[in-house]
Amino acid sequence: MEKKILFLDFDGVLFDTLREVYLVSRYQYLGIPFFDEVDEENYKLYYKYKFLIYNIWMFYYFNPLIFNKVKEENIVSLFENALLKRNKQKEEEFCEDFLKIREDLIKNHNEFWQNLEKPYEFFFGIKRLYEDKKIDFVVASKKNKSSIIKRLSFYGLNIDESKIFAREALSNYPTKADFMDEYMRLNGYSSALFVDDNIHNILPCEKYKNIKTILALWGNTAPNSVGFNEQEALIEISNYF
Repeated sequence: MEKKILFLDFDGVLFDTLREVYLVSRYQYLGIPFFDEVDEENYKLYYKYKFLIYNIWMFYYFNPLIFNKVKEENIVSLFENALLKRNKQKEEEFCEDFLKIREDLIKNHNEFWQNLEKPYEFFFGIKRLYEDKKIDFVVASKKNKSSIIKRLSFYGLNIDESKIFAREALSNYPTKADFMDEYMRLNGYSSALFVDDNIHNILPCEKYKNIKTILALWGNTAPNSVGFNEQEALIEISNYF
């Protein structure tokens, strides 16, 4: 029998985590406390262009554009130009600071944090399929592992930690596709289905014929993207297994 595996992104696939990212970014860039009222228009802009981001260091170039309220029509071009002049030392410092601030939020304001990230209906569909032993899945996310475990556990989905591959592990691979290919080879899987909300993580899978993909339109996708809604994705996953 063919051995199949499902790979799932976390942010924008299982959970809507944008509010948390926004508040941490706002605190880091502007020094505004987590609990202060959110400028909803600014937040909507953050949401609209979050599709540009597929790695944490990219927020270093993205956040100033949003919080400095540059003209919307210039956001994409300015962001793309910034990526051509990368400062990797500054990026590393930014990432360390961002993660430290986020850990402080989780540790010292845990109840507040618990209410920031909301599960999608897709999450509950995956939970049902898993508990009914109809799927075998791995979480592949650039988020840190400890927070993924806390979040899944809080909503009653307890999976073996060996099935969670987060920022600490994925940073060793050029792309998620390369990680998935190696994981499949080492664990005897002949094919995989991968769900992510960022096209930059989907496209590298094209070189691996045994990895099918689903672009999650319920996450942070670019305008006019072609993909699946939550119900369509769950049907596709059920049919796959």
